[in-house]
Amino acid sequence: MLTIYARADNSNLTEAVYTSTSAKKLYIKLTDSTNKTLVHTPVTSVKQAIAALKNYSVNAVHVSYNVDCTQKISSLANSINKKFLN
Repeated sequence: MLTIYARADNSNLTEAVYTSTSAKKLYIKLTDSTNKTLVHTPVTSVKQAIAALKNYSVNAVHVSYNVDCTQKISSLANSINKKFLN
């Protein structure tokens, strides 16, 4: 499962991305069927996400509710989602 979510630099809480004045980043996290993390990294482009996941098969994508925190993060999350759904 590929999970796409936003996080503020100063917090591990996904909700903090809405109130934090700290920089916000988009993260991708790929887990296997046993929930073991295979990839967990911040990304700034679709190309970077593809490179990070190139050795893995993505069979499902979950986009977190909090990617709407900024237009840039939301657009990137949607682009990554579309890339791996096709």
